[in-house]
Amino acid sequence: MKRCSLPVVATTLCALILRAGFDANAADEPARPGETWTITLPGGVPMELVFLAPGTFPMGESANEKDAYPNKETPQHLVQISKGFWMGKYEITKAQWLALMGTTPWKDRLYVSEDANTPAVYVSWNDAQAFTAELAEATGKPFRLPTEAEWEFACRAGTTSRFYWGEDLSYEAIDMHAWWRGNAMLTTEWHARSVGLLPPNPWGLHDMSGNAAEWCQDWHWFYFDGEQTDPVGPSFAEHRVFRGGSWLGTGGDCRSSRRTHEVPDMVRSDIGFRVVSAPPVAPAPGSPEISNVFVAGTDGVNTYRIPGMLVAPDKYLLVFCEARKESQDDASPTDMVLRRSIDGGRTWLPMQVLVRGKGKEALMNPCPVIDWTNNTIILVCDMANIISPNHHRHFQLVSTDNGATWSEPVEIKDRIANYDETFNPGPGVGIQMKSGRLVVPGYTGETNEQFEDNWHSRVLYSDDHGATWTLGAPVSPFSDECQAVELSDGTLMLNMRDNMGMSCRGVALSKDGGQTWTNSYWDRALNECPCQASIVRFSLAANGERDRLLFANPDNAGEKFNVVERTKMTIRMSYDEGKTWPVRRLIHAGPASYSSIVRLPDGDIGLLFEGGEKHRREWIRFVRYSLAWLTNGADTL
Repeated sequence: MKRCSLPVVATTLCALILRAGFDANAADEPARPGETWTITLPGGVPMELVFLAPGTFPMGESANEKDAYPNKETPQHLVQISKGFWMGKYEITKAQWLALMGTTPWKDRLYVSEDANTPAVYVSWNDAQAFTAELAEATGKPFRLPTEAEWEFACRAGTTSRFYWGEDLSYEAIDMHAWWRGNAMLTTEWHARSVGLLPPNPWGLHDMSGNAAEWCQDWHWFYFDGEQTDPVGPSFAEHRVFRGGSWLGTGGDCRSSRRTHEVPDMVRSDIGFRVVSAPPVAPAPGSPEISNVFVAGTDGVNTYRIPGMLVAPDKYLLVFCEARKESQDDASPTDMVLRRSIDGGRTWLPMQVLVRGKGKEALMNPCPVIDWTNNTIILVCDMANIISPNHHRHFQLVSTDNGATWSEPVEIKDRIANYDETFNPGPGVGIQMKSGRLVVPGYTGETNEQFEDNWHSRVLYSDDHGATWTLGAPVSPFSDECQAVELSDGTLMLNMRDNMGMSCRGVALSKDGGQTWTNSYWDRALNECPCQASIVRFSLAANGERDRLLFANPDNAGEKFNVVERTKMTIRMSYDEGKTWPVRRLIHAGPASYSSIVRLPDGDIGLLFEGGEKHRREWIRFVRYSLAWLTNGADTL
């Protein structure tokens, strides 16, 4: 290893160790806020860093912030940076990159200056990581990219306004503080400018807004709510964060709270980075890991919708959904598809088409259920609007090898007692009760001129492993999409989408496994958009744990669909069989819709949901996290 091969200017190595706070016992010689540290790279190229003291700041956009992106920068939350750190005074320049790495990734690229003092661009997140690793090896000091929280803390420099120079609502002062399209692109020089030409922020850092956007350490995800200390983002996701706006961005892109993200191997003419010297960071064990399962526009499919998820007997994770081939519309030409994961949702096997819709056929509302007595997976679905609007054909598929292969779909009209052509299964998943009864939740009814939403939740159940089924009695209040869970005393609870305009979830109880319903009520603690929601049993006290139920939906209240947007996918937990929901955690602040929950074999929680950044049908995404993360360490297995 090359250690201390780069000379350090104006201080001794020992003093640096003490001042940077790398030795917990070295508090007798702390660095002063604003103190600088200069490293000389090969060829005599200097690199300056500034010491930033610990502090607390509001991360994210303020209320009614002009030109903000509510789904990307909310909720604003208090963040504590608990340890001081050294941060690059400037963005890493071409001269610094060449001195340390010996390469020129920007060579022969468009929109690049030959000035060696301009930011090193066309550098991916992976490239930036390689630079910090080389710098750490050469100096024997810890170097890395700043976390997103450290970056915003440093950018704000103690301010709470849109920019570190003030609100600047009309962008009258921005030209004096940042290179952006309003000054950089109104010339013939379409490229980043030399670092340090404009004044620094209050903490002595240059070009925190504009010039080159800057990679951060974190994987990107939407903010979680609540106060946080030294947050570092999720354990895994698709994109890495970059911050600060750039010479070709708008003025709003230069705001302190503005967030952007891309795949870690992406390069652009306006993205670079700066470094920090501080101990390594990593997400806490059990913090969220995020992966895309289905993405709109892939595999020749316009939109993926209506997810259902379960853990197969062999511990594989199975995700079912509709592949709407031509449009987002309900009952448009649709295939029934499946993806499986062998590693708990971190990666996914190729898509399987279970039933291919022919012509205008729409295979819809997948609702799988596991018969644990014989380790068989049964999938119930319908073919929508083929008989007539709101009247369907119903099919059943069976897998005896954990979802690897499936039987041909069999129409089950003649197997269902009390059959109703308007029945819609789920959407979501079914359950098996302790008695062995299989329960597939759903609803029946139809729209007519007088009743806009004349639907009623009910369940389809089987006591002979799916050979025959019975359609139970409908629940009395207007309701539709629902999910079922068995309570500890054997009562079947149905959690229902509300069509009564109550702005909260409906709940019905059955003492006879869904044949009839003895009680229904409104759960005011569970907001309703309206939208489908998911509820599952996580654990039972009878099995040596605690009674725990999990519930997820968009946490908004509205009398009718589209009165408010479906956003803020939130998961809750109950310890008293759904009477109260004391645990709540925001998972995704942006657009979100249908969902499904599982308990993973290792005790983690898996949440699958529809969502996006601009609209709620961009992807179906899987998030896994621990019980300890959900409860902030207050509850563990």
